[in-house]
Amino acid sequence: MRLAKTPSALVRTLHRICLALLLSFLGLLTVAGAHEIPNDVQVKSFLRQDDKGLTLLFRVPMSAMKEVEFPLINQIYLDIPQVKPSLLQAAELWFTDNLQIVQGQQALKQISVKAVRISLPSDRSFATYDQALAHVRSENWALPSQLVWSQQYLDLEIHASAVNNNAPIEIDFGLQRLAQRVAIDLRFQLLNSEERAFEFDAREGSVLLNPSAWQASWRFIKLGFEHILSGTDHLLFIACLILTATQWLNLVAVVTGFTVAHSVTLMASAFGLAPSGLWFMPWVELVIAFSILYMALENIWRAEVHRRWLVCALFGLVHGFGFSFVLHDTLQFAGSHHVLSLLSFNLGVEAGQLLVLMAGVPLVMWLSSKVYARSLTLVISALIAHVAWHWMEERWVVAAKFLPAYF
Repeated sequence: MRLAKTPSALVRTLHRICLALLLSFLGLLTVAGAHEIPNDVQVKSFLRQDDKGLTLLFRVPMSAMKEVEFPLINQIYLDIPQVKPSLLQAAELWFTDNLQIVQGQQALKQISVKAVRISLPSDRSFATYDQALAHVRSENWALPSQLVWSQQYLDLEIHASAVNNNAPIEIDFGLQRLAQRVAIDLRFQLLNSEERAFEFDAREGSVLLNPSAWQASWRFIKLGFEHILSGTDHLLFIACLILTATQWLNLVAVVTGFTVAHSVTLMASAFGLAPSGLWFMPWVELVIAFSILYMALENIWRAEVHRRWLVCALFGLVHGFGFSFVLHDTLQFAGSHHVLSLLSFNLGVEAGQLLVLMAGVPLVMWLSSKVYARSLTLVISALIAHVAWHWMEERWVVAAKFLPAYF
């Protein structure tokens, strides 16, 4: 009997050990959770180029400065007289250690912290570069005696020695770990030029602030090419065109009509000639889904489709607005080459469409030789219509929210 009970005793002992380990692990998670990563953090910054190099100014919430022990009174109030060394530590840990600047394909090595200070949430000195610089360098902090540390801001000045004042500047702030999403608001000014504003996610990584013409062109060619290949709705629209193409000449006419039309609205949107209300994008997405549904149903209803180039041109106008949403946040990185970047994006889109046509047309022709061509068109068009219908249902839910305000 004792031998029979031994395995059960061992099992119970093992269960207790596993339970103890599990509770210990959960306890560690609880402790780790005391320093939770913030959801969203906004970093305000300036980058100014002069004869001495690059000057960078930053403002970041102190609550995001993990891994730094600020001197506190009663575990909540900042010990102002003792705080400066920890501010310098935070500046080096989160900024100079992670900041990467490349100018003219040469990494800048001499990057150092010049000044740090604490600012109140009510401070408005970061409205302009000159105000922010004077504020950061000021020795008169004029702060209340009791400051809750997690509600304040760290302001700092960083200097980097430049190698070539005329070379493009590529920068990676390396602030991705500050929060789950880090929004960077950057004001950038080159030597003897106007200030430009940037807003981007720190997860963008390295960004080129003043690209040359060929750098801007290549970036937007790639963006257009990748967008058309990753945009399922645009690919399904093109698939509807391929299914009914009986001759290359007809297909070229249809695709050209679509291309010219979306180029017109894309350029118009880029120059601010399209509506900018919140209602506009949901309705454009809804009409794009409808365009796919219409084309698929037309493939089913009609064995021969006439004047499709005209329909494609009309729908192309809407798809152009869809393309413009991609450029909304990216065109800021075009530097002074806006028109060239727009044309390059269009070129990338057309290159992507051409690749799809070159792959899709021979595939459809080969499948048509194996099965009845009309049956193939009906089956694939029905599947596309099914997908488009569900997209319309989903997008209608969003678009319909704006009906009371505009109808």
